Amino acid sequence: MPRSVYFLKANPVADHGSGDRTVPFACAEAVRRLERTLQAVNIQVPVCAWRDSGPKVTGYRLRDRDFGGYAYRIPAPEWFQFKPDEDRPGSQGPDPPVPAGRILHTTPLKHLCRHPDISMALAQDRLAGTLGPLLAMPDLLAGEERLLEDWALERPSAAAHAAGSAEAVAAACPGLSPSALKLRVSIRRSALRRMDAAAVGREIYSPCPAYFGEPHLAHNLDRSLTFKAGIVRLSHSWPSPETEARSRAWRADPRLVEAVEALLFPPLAASEGSPAFFSSLVGDWQATGPLRDFEASSPLPLFPRATIYPHGHLPKGFRLRISPEAVHSCGGSYLTLSAAGLSPYIAAPFDDYCRSHRDRLLEWSRDIPALAAAKWG
Repeated sequence: MPRSVYFLKANPVADHGSGDRTVPFACAEAVRRLERTLQAVNIQVPVCAWRDSGPKVTGYRLRDRDFGGYAYRIPAPEWFQFKPDEDRPGSQGPDPPVPAGRILHTTPLKHLCRHPDISMALAQDRLAGTLGPLLAMPDLLAGEERLLEDWALERPSAAAHAAGSAEAVAAACPGLSPSALKLRVSIRRSALRRMDAAAVGREIYSPCPAYFGEPHLAHNLDRSLTFKAGIVRLSHSWPSPETEARSRAWRADPRLVEAVEALLFPPLAASEGSPAFFSSLVGDWQATGPLRDFEASSPLPLFPRATIYPHGHLPKGFRLRISPEAVHSCGGSYLTLSAAGLSPYIAAPFDDYCRSHRDRLLEWSRDIPALAAAKWG
């Protein structure tokens, strides 16, 4: 069987910037009981990087820590890296997956998958599987406009340089949609502001649910710049001649600026020179914003797998997509769905997202072998 991991939903943490409470989430290789506490081992969060060949999600490993909250067993995502299995040298790893055709012909799923509600649920899960890179990109520019306004008052020379650089970027990007142009300009101004802050001061970050409550992820770049990718809450500066010179050198290095921009919005590097691609991608990313917000606030996963509630209970924030009657008519039950990793519930924002992609889902729902391959193959 494929190896599984724990999908963690931690107890809420306060966001000191707004007073809101967020639910950090991550994957862990194991959850161990230590006296009265739980410890999560080999914690990783997905980080999106964009290559010439397309999006790629990799795991960023965090330190082990005590954990309080919820843990759901799920098949390990492709980006999750297990620690070497020292107890079983020579282990061959997980068994190869069972062919989807065999599943369809030798299990109760043969009849279940042909029910319209279930085939549509499989199509929705297939669509969910394509959203990984978009969902792995939190909005790191949240609250940035306020910070830029304060920066213009405290650091007028650096802010003026950033404004001129942003104008040049806008002039070099004809054809962008209004929302994409606004984001592109904001990325440039934010990158330069944060580089200046890293040189002449320090920043305070809000806990980021997508980083399991960590305030930021640190990346070592050229010229001794350690860039912290996160949601900035406060920024302080106390410049000196030495740090002023460092800020100017960093901000004058185009490749360093581009590297910071790529950490703030990973697809940017691969979309330069293609306004239509960037506009389309920004639209897709903004459309998945409600899904990211739901994941950051719900104790249940955005895409539940085997969670079942008795007596017709519907968890908060979810809708019913497969009724008990639909499963019974095919000779199965909710336990059948649970064993197959197919949830009868769908998160309300994802249901709304699916409605905007109904034509594609209807087309997919007619190809049962392809759905089975996407789900179990």
